[in-house]
Amino acid sequence: MGLNNKGYSLIELLLVLTIVMIISSSAIYFNNRYVEKQTFELFYNQLKLDVRHVQMLAITEERYMKLVFFETGGSRYIGRKSVFDAIFERPLPPGYHWSSSSTLKEIAFQPNGTVEKFGTFIFITPDGLKTVRVFIGKGRMVLE
Repeated sequence: MGLNNKGYSLIELLLVLTIVMIISSSAIYFNNRYVEKQTFELFYNQLKLDVRHVQMLAITEERYMKLVFFETGGSRYIGRKSVFDAIFERPLPPGYHWSSSSTLKEIAFQPNGTVEKFGTFIFITPDGLKTVRVFIGKGRMVLE
């Protein structure tokens, strides 16, 4: 009576499963890197829109307004007309923090829309440090 060799051996099945696991784990790793990059891009685009919104409100209402970053009580930033009058409040994405080594804590706009101070915001992200520079004048921002 001979052996019927119509199936796969255990070693062949384990080899195929190992290859599938390696390929799927590398796909998950690259997908997580992509998601982290897209999360920061979404945050940066929202920050630019919020800065423009506060700037336009300062121009239209002809009053001093600012966007303030807070580290205490969770990482967040607030658009303000005054100390007691907030326009909006946004949390930073999970794992993102405003760094206290930043040269700016807020972006303040004069009634004509110009920036009061220029400098850098440094954000601690899961992907490393990200620097946003605010230039004097109309509040242009550049990501580095």
